[in-house]
Amino acid sequence: WAAAAVGAGGAKAGGLLEMEKAKERERMLEDMARLREGIQTLCQSTNPLARSMDYIQEDLDNMGKELAFWMKDREAQTVLLEEESRKTEHEVEQLVAVLQGVEEEIKEEELRIKDLKGQVLRNDTAIKTMLAAVVRPTNR
Repeated sequence: WAAAAVGAGGAKAGGLLEMEKAKERERMLEDMARLREGIQTLCQSTNPLARSMDYIQEDLDNMGKELAFWMKDREAQTVLLEEESRKTEHEVEQLVAVLQGVEEEIKEEELRIKDLKGQVLRNDTAIKTMLAAVVRPTNR
């Protein structure tokens, strides 16, 4: 009996091991199924991200081209601005010279007018003196 009991206990222990292995396999299969689902979800989530990353590089390239375009345009506009500034400065200098000439002519005319007024006053004085001599009776 002892041998039969050990044999029966061994078979029972072997059956327990088989059951534990089966449970372990079942847990492993469940874990693998969850892992598979997680990987699929991750892949489904990362695909749009990968496409977005492709577009980001394309957008960066486009932005770099646009930046280069605007930098070149800025340089061209700066050159045009400097050229127009020089032209304007030259024209202003010419106008200032004309203005100074006109102001000088105005001063000369004012001096001429003052001289003429002085001449008129002297002439008036001379005429008054002459009229006074004509109107005044002479002592004879």
